[in-house]
Amino acid sequence: MTRALTNARDVAVEALRDRAGNVSARLRRLLAQGAIPVADRSLASELALGVVRRKGTLDAILLAFLKQPDRRLPSPLTEILQVALYQIFFLERIPDFAAVSQAVNQTGRLRHRRQSGLVNGVLRSVTRGLSETHHAPPPPRADVIPIGPNAYRIVDRPVFADPVGQPAKYLSGAYSLPEALAARWIERFTSLAGAINLATHANVRAPVIFRVNALRADVDTLISRLAGEGVSARPHENGCSVVLDTHLNITNLAAFREGLFQPQDATATGVVLKANPQAGMNVLDFCAAPGTKTTHIAECMGDSGSITAVDVSADKLERIEENCERLGISIVTTMLAQDIGSLSPGSFDLVLVDVPCSNTGVLARRAEARWRFDETTLDALCGDQKLLLSAAAAFARPGGKVVYSTCSIEPEECGEVVRAVVNRRGGLRLATEELILPAGIESPATWRDGGYVAIIQA
Repeated sequence: MTRALTNARDVAVEALRDRAGNVSARLRRLLAQGAIPVADRSLASELALGVVRRKGTLDAILLAFLKQPDRRLPSPLTEILQVALYQIFFLERIPDFAAVSQAVNQTGRLRHRRQSGLVNGVLRSVTRGLSETHHAPPPPRADVIPIGPNAYRIVDRPVFADPVGQPAKYLSGAYSLPEALAARWIERFTSLAGAINLATHANVRAPVIFRVNALRADVDTLISRLAGEGVSARPHENGCSVVLDTHLNITNLAAFREGLFQPQDATATGVVLKANPQAGMNVLDFCAAPGTKTTHIAECMGDSGSITAVDVSADKLERIEENCERLGISIVTTMLAQDIGSLSPGSFDLVLVDVPCSNTGVLARRAEARWRFDETTLDALCGDQKLLLSAAAAFARPGGKVVYSTCSIEPEECGEVVRAVVNRRGGLRLATEELILPAGIESPATWRDGGYVAIIQA
């Protein structure tokens, strides 16, 4: 596309058409063109990423209301309809009639005027057969569209599979998950209700959480500084983070530029707290970019000791270095993974291995991760995780610690990886482990993503 887009809905549609399926990256590039008004940027992001998050539900609704459900709609008609349906069901501040009108106008604006009748007809059929919002936990029914933990709307026809006869297919559509992930969550948590709790968390917009840089501030100081910039925040229950009451561009904050905080979820913060790094330690961070845990380790060490932060590309290392400079951290040295052979085995007091994973614990933050999940990809990730943990463990000194963490809640990526490596290698002992399930929908001050952490004694 040669012309810069100036309409939030057009930006969202164009981002959703990314051929590689990387909507987030495409959205960032479109917004970087600077043509869209600043006030509309948040709407463009909400629409594009909201559609990615609720794509399974939106596609099920669309299929139920098409007169020819087997008909393949050309792009961008599908994306226009998805964006409109997202507004109708998930953005209360936009009236249904406005979402329909905007979609019809957009069809003409994006050179598909002949299809405006189709777009208008589908969307008006949806809105005619749609109830008002009910404010209660959504009942598992084929004609109920879950809007949130305590909100739903009813349509005039079945949209999803029967939750009793086909629970995985129902969960996949109603809560927008790949069917493979829906099926395994139902099996793991022994009921559809248990899986719905997890899926509901995955569809909530996660709050913005800042870890306070203990080298430069405390919780009260940061809240006060943010208030001075017109930003409302509250303490997180973990005692070392704050939660914002709104979403905003944090790079515009003076408190960010001055290094008073680092964006980080409470579960990720908890990994470093469990590792308990001490001043003067020699630490290796094996998969370090963008340096969120690296910098937290340095803060816990009082910026005294030595940290070697390793990753696979110069770009990733640059992000670590930028964060260290902003946060006032001096003890971190970066290293390309290809050069790790220059390090002495058995020479580090603490080794952190925060491995690439399926991200099933952080789906609320990573909208696209759910659509990359399948069993084949999971198997490949587990193989890589075992290799990374085994390689990292070789650098821990006798008596030192290896900390293994993931943003996944799948057993194959968590305890099974740790036990496979500990059982295969000599000199390692699993000291503690914890699986953290996502929680905190009711109160942002208690919010946490899902994940896993294990402390291995060398």
